[in-house]
Amino acid sequence: MENSKPQESVWTVLTDTLTSPSEAFAAIARTPRGLFPLLLLTLVSLAVSLYYFSVLDLAWWVDDTLAQAELSGEQQEAARENLLQTGRGVLATIGTITAALSTFIFILLQAGYMSLAGALTGSRFKFRHWFALAAWGSTPYLIGSIAMLVNIALHSTGQLSATALDPTSLAALGLNQSEALEPLMRGITLPMLWSLALFVLGFSAWQQSTIAKAAAIILTPYLLVLTIILALL
Repeated sequence: MENSKPQESVWTVLTDTLTSPSEAFAAIARTPRGLFPLLLLTLVSLAVSLYYFSVLDLAWWVDDTLAQAELSGEQQEAARENLLQTGRGVLATIGTITAALSTFIFILLQAGYMSLAGALTGSRFKFRHWFALAAWGSTPYLIGSIAMLVNIALHSTGQLSATALDPTSLAALGLNQSEALEPLMRGITLPMLWSLALFVLGFSAWQQSTIAKAAAIILTPYLLVLTIILALL
């Protein structure tokens, strides 16, 4: 069944994922190829990190970052000296490694969860299918990365806070009315919501379940995390 149709190019699957998800889900089911979207997402996130640190006003960034930390005057001065001594190159390396690892870990965890949920609901798909779905379903983050690249380019002075880097966050879009909720609103972005919608639709299509049931299964971990964060705030 998986080979009953010619194999689509990865660029066709990418386009379909963003514009015609049902066709993309069928193609992924026939030929699960998760490596390409994973590498693409990783490379683009690396490009964002490298570009950001290459144009950054480092002294300004250090002051801006420490201003958001609850440190005493002496602690801030010591931290400032350490960060400036660390240098742009090391900070860029840390940023790129963090970006690459976070991309891989997110896709791996999402794939593992959908694989487990699928197994418990009688799925015929294997982990490699769910990994491919998790990877392709994360491609809306490419749009977010492009938005970040544009945002960096618009700040020619290099004075762009790390918390304001993503213009697609709910906080950046002006949807936050509470200072206490601002960190949470910065973490929720339009690409994230888009990806979650793709995971729900993909799970529903593959398991032939209702959208409501798929949403309940896919969104439960996110809602639990959200509940914990709100409780801590």
